[in-house]
Amino acid sequence: MLSQGTILLRIGFIILSLTSFGLLMENRPKAGILEVIRCLVFIGLYKLGYLRSHFSSLGYVYEVLFSLCTAFWGIQIMKRITSSKDKHH
Repeated sequence: MLSQGTILLRIGFIILSLTSFGLLMENRPKAGILEVIRCLVFIGLYKLGYLRSHFSSLGYVYEVLFSLCTAFWGIQIMKRITSSKDKHH
């Protein structure tokens, strides 16, 4: 049985995910930042034990996948920042 706190954290993560996906689909400028936050929140919640899978072998895959997503969106954000600075000069 899950505690109320765990359920609230999972619901909050689902809402964060839906918001992030919506912003990405609308191609909003801040979508990348929210996606980095979402990936980092997932890694944090997973490490703390709030998001566990029934398949323990997937734990490593989750960490690698979300770390790669964080790196990808971090690079995208940096590209956007540098391209906007180039346009101003």
